[in-house]
Amino acid sequence: MIKFHARLEKRSFELRFHKKHKDIVLGSYVPSIHEKAKAIKNGQRVLKMLTLNTQSFGAVKCDSSNFEHPANFETLAMDPELKNAVMEDLNRFVRRKFYKRVGRAWKRGYLLYGPPGTGKSSLVAAMANYLKFDIYDLQLANIVRDSDLRNLLLSTGNRSILVIEDIDCSVDLHDRWHDDEREQPYHLRRFGFCTI
Repeated sequence: MIKFHARLEKRSFELRFHKKHKDIVLGSYVPSIHEKAKAIKNGQRVLKMLTLNTQSFGAVKCDSSNFEHPANFETLAMDPELKNAVMEDLNRFVRRKFYKRVGRAWKRGYLLYGPPGTGKSSLVAAMANYLKFDIYDLQLANIVRDSDLRNLLLSTGNRSILVIEDIDCSVDLHDRWHDDEREQPYHLRRFGFCTI
């Protein structure tokens, strides 16, 4: 009796064709199968919400849960022109092959500003669902040293969104506020930063 584990099973297909069809098969058929396989894999992918924390001696602790936020660009209450501009910007970001070809990291950042309940988190969720990217939540209050921040940033994965919420609350920056902004109620001064 032969036993095997389904997780270890590898499936493969053998493709045979006449050599006169080589250009067609390698030029269009195989790439289209590859793209279809990627689309199926992305469709089955479960997005994650990860919270990054530092521990003693600079170690990184990452708490993970499935990301099941229903927000998407169809349901997002947002000016249609602005929504289309954001979606076009995301598409342009994902299509940039130059950076991948030369081995450079590429990032895209958004500064989201507004009082609680104005849709900042829903926009980030819609972006994650649209791109099929995981979300990393970074709490700046947990960072003591520059090396802690560097370790946290290095621990984020590719194809992910890094969210730094309430960055204005993390550090006391009294000298950067103008007098009229300082008088504004605290709950109205919220900044969030999202980078892809």
